[in-house]
Amino acid sequence: MTISQLEFNQLNRVLDEHTGIRLNNAKADIMASRLSSRLRATKCTTHNQYYQLITSPNGHKELDIFIDKLTTHETYFFREQSQFEFMYEYYRNRRSRNVPIRAWSAASSTGEEAYSIAMVLDDLFYNGRWSVTGTDISPTAVEMAKEACFAVSTAQKIPKKYRKAYCLKGIGPNEGTFTVNKSIKSHCTFDVDNLLHLRKVDYSFDIIFLRNVLIYFDEIKQKAIIDNIVHRLNHGGLLFLGHSESLRKKRPGLELIQPCIYKKVRL
Repeated sequence: MTISQLEFNQLNRVLDEHTGIRLNNAKADIMASRLSSRLRATKCTTHNQYYQLITSPNGHKELDIFIDKLTTHETYFFREQSQFEFMYEYYRNRRSRNVPIRAWSAASSTGEEAYSIAMVLDDLFYNGRWSVTGTDISPTAVEMAKEACFAVSTAQKIPKKYRKAYCLKGIGPNEGTFTVNKSIKSHCTFDVDNLLHLRKVDYSFDIIFLRNVLIYFDEIKQKAIIDNIVHRLNHGGLLFLGHSESLRKKRPGLELIQPCIYKKVRL
């Protein structure tokens, strides 16, 4: 179903209000394609009817699905593996097992990144005081992260020693899937939050992954997000960006120590 410019603008405004993401006009066909199944499911014959639905008092559930459909969740275990290897080497001789260490996957999607971080931290600080927090704008993605049920085919990206130590293959009705063990799950929490207006994340972290997120925002919103992130990063903590991203301007208090990896330093 085609989408008019007015309908695209209406839906784009809703997306912007709830996520801070605003699609350019060239993405109109992509929006229409991603929403086509939802128009059929909700029996809306036009995008305007769908707009009326998600902005109505009874449209909260469908609004969550709308956000999920239009926010990107491309992720996989140990994406950009060199960054996980760097994190392991960096902390291997720098941190006592008795000192708490907190990590945040700031756009955790369906949980693969957060659980990848968790495997590395458990390898470093077995039975130690570590935790991983995952947040995402999509309630649907957050629920999937909590469930931690993944297709077996996606496990190939996980290093073999971690697959053996932390992954459990599904049987019976769960055949063809795997999950992470209870020890890993017990150290990980997930919640819905907006990087522009954080409400759930109110304490400091030693490690923050903010990867493949900034590219979806304009420069003003990028700055606001980075301000929120850096405020929650402990001195000496590490900030990981995606390989397609970098800070446009040098930021006081952040030292580039590897491509796309920053350390928070005292001014």
